[in-house]
Amino acid sequence: MNIQRFIETRKALKLSQSELCKGICTQATLSKFENGEQVPNIKIVSQLCKRLNLTLNDIFPAQSAEENGSQKILDGAEFNLITSEYQKAQGALKQIDVTKLNSDAKMQFYFLAGYLATFTKQAISDSLYYFNVILNDLDDSHKTEYTLLAYTGSGVAYYLNGDNTKAEFYFDKVLSHLRDLPMDSNKAVWRALNMLYFTGNYYAEIGDYNTSNQLLDYAYDICSDTHLTFYVARICFRKAQNMQAAGGSLEKIRQLANDAAAFARLNHNEVLLKNLESFKVK
Repeated sequence: MNIQRFIETRKALKLSQSELCKGICTQATLSKFENGEQVPNIKIVSQLCKRLNLTLNDIFPAQSAEENGSQKILDGAEFNLITSEYQKAQGALKQIDVTKLNSDAKMQFYFLAGYLATFTKQAISDSLYYFNVILNDLDDSHKTEYTLLAYTGSGVAYYLNGDNTKAEFYFDKVLSHLRDLPMDSNKAVWRALNMLYFTGNYYAEIGDYNTSNQLLDYAYDICSDTHLTFYVARICFRKAQNMQAAGGSLEKIRQLANDAAAFARLNHNEVLLKNLESFKVK
């Protein structure tokens, strides 16, 4: 990390540490960063850089070709997760040597591996192992979104294993941090939507349609505000299912299903399109 450029830019702008960090973080946090003692979370670093007219690329070293290649594979696998293409995502992860990844990429790898283990019906111990690598090793201070992704994934794993008590424990942790979800990049938005969708889906599955719809509506608003449509199809389909289960308007159920199909076609979500074909409005 090119901390020296960060410091030189601050001094060139004649900003003291207290002036730079005002409203963003404590002076102690900034001091530790500039002294190379501790790197704050990426949201804080991003805000500090913005105030200095720097980009993250200005202070983080460029990735090697191998690292860039691995990152593209991981991002592709994450998109496959969004569109439920689990086999494709698993094939992508098999190309990755996790020992050569940096800390953030390792957490991305393990979060994906945990979700894929869950949705391909591997043993729950496999899913929880991947999530626990994040919670107990890579992000043991629980400062990144990967902790919340691991909580969400653990909740899904326990629910699919028939243990709603433990599932609720983890989804409650997600609910308590919803307003703290980072939204400072497209990837961060993807992950916020992941948590909202799967938590909303859980509450629908246990018959709490009110909580489910609130979470889904929040996720839909984020999609609208950020112009990212990848989760819209799944959100609309889940809302259509909720409305049907609650005995809602057939016209509104059809509209939601039609919207889901339109966005599924837009984002080439073939898995969801097949599910919609078998969905009977009644």
